[in-house]
Amino acid sequence: MALARPTEEERLALCEWMTANGIDIHTVPLYDSDLRITEQDGHRLIRYTEYVLSDDGQKQVDPQDESKAWMRESSAHCIVDPPAWLNVPKVRP
Repeated sequence: MALARPTEEERLALCEWMTANGIDIHTVPLYDSDLRITEQDGHRLIRYTEYVLSDDGQKQVDPQDESKAWMRESSAHCIVDPPAWLNVPKVRP
């Protein structure tokens, strides 16, 4: 789920939910992250896109397109459910 223009309430709820699940909110772009909940081997996972950072925490430039930030797919265990009204997609295998 990438929100086109999250309201302040949506942004705060997303940040709180991701933090509760151990995701560093400073590495996840709200507009370009394909945020969803999946199941794998009996475990619920949050899948999302995050920035690739240098050792000192700076966003890296995409080596394929230097006009963009470098991003990668990542995941975290879904321990805390998101508020239902956020409509985070749940993808079944």
